[in-house]
Amino acid sequence: MHSVYLVVDPYAAEVVVHTQPTGTGYIAAHTHKYGTGELPIDLADGRTFTLDLDGLPRPEPATGAR
Repeated sequence: MHSVYLVVDPYAAEVVVHTQPTGTGYIAAHTHKYGTGELPIDLADGRTFTLDLDGLPRPEPATGAR
């Protein structure tokens, strides 16, 4: 079985894909920046999920900042 742990961080504008799980964590982590196209992610059931890195939300700019 192929297990994936996906972290989307809008503040860093990146996605981290963790793969190869162990009993204490994941062996591999791959970072992908927002705005770099489509990211295919292989799922445990054999399908592929495609994440659009160009369309991910970004945080709203702070209002009233001085």
